[in-house]
Amino acid sequence: MPPDRPASGSDTPDIPPEQRIRELEAELRELQHRAKNSLQLVISLLKLQAGRIRDPDARVAYEQTLVRIEALAILYRQLHETGSGTHVELGRYVEGLCEAVKAGTPGGLANVPITVSAEPITVGLYEAMPLGLIIAELVSNSLHHAFPEQGWINVTVTRQSDTRARLVVEDNGRALPAGFDTTSDDGLMLAEALASQLGDTLSTDSDSTGTTAAVSFPI
Repeated sequence: MPPDRPASGSDTPDIPPEQRIRELEAELRELQHRAKNSLQLVISLLKLQAGRIRDPDARVAYEQTLVRIEALAILYRQLHETGSGTHVELGRYVEGLCEAVKAGTPGGLANVPITVSAEPITVGLYEAMPLGLIIAELVSNSLHHAFPEQGWINVTVTRQSDTRARLVVEDNGRALPAGFDTTSDDGLMLAEALASQLGDTLSTDSDSTGTTAAVSFPI
């Protein structure tokens, strides 16, 4: 009886683990590059339609959608630029995100200064995505408040423990109406849903001195 034939490909040398890791890292960078380009294309297409929007409510919805997509595009761009795999330096991401939200806010409110103070914290992609969207919603919401002459927005990220950190977004704009229901605001409702993905609830406090929103997240 003739000997069994070797399985197909059994005579192919095994790929060294180090080489396979490098190949997987290259594939990941390529996927991130494609995600970044795809999101940027969507943003460009949306901006082409901006001049056709006349209804104020539709315009607000359009701007919110653009900001949300931009938050993800910035994340993938920074992942690709740093070659850090699936982790991002949070301070750099928050600064880029706040700049993009300001740039996408029309009118004088875009002149309100945003100060970012972040401890050196690195987070994974699946924590950065909901966190970035929460920041985009909160900062955008603050920018659309009626600000006093000396308006400001502060975004702070601090480490709470070895496993969790805390995001705080505060402003000195107009207080939320008494008895305000966050479920009546699509942006805040989305932020609350995203906060639950991070294992926390979004807390909001508002009075005559301004509004503060906070959430903790895993690191």
